[in-house]
Amino acid sequence: MNMTMLTALRAQTRNFLGKFIKNEQGVTAIEYAVVAAGVAVVVLAVFKADGPVDEMLTKIFGDLKTKLSSVITGIGAE
Repeated sequence: MNMTMLTALRAQTRNFLGKFIKNEQGVTAIEYAVVAAGVAVVVLAVFKADGPVDEMLTKIFGDLKTKLSSVITGIGAE
């Protein structure tokens, strides 16, 4: 390689590295990944078995089952 090609290659490499260092899109993607991981942890904590949502739904459907059973028993008694 001659000296002109090496100088051009060096300039292109410096230009690429300069743009790469200034590019913040990768940082933004990492930030979004960290936020998504945090949201996933919260969702798992809330919706896990024996979690607050599970307990609430179990109570609601248990109450509904009791009420429907009493209504059906009342209809059968008539």
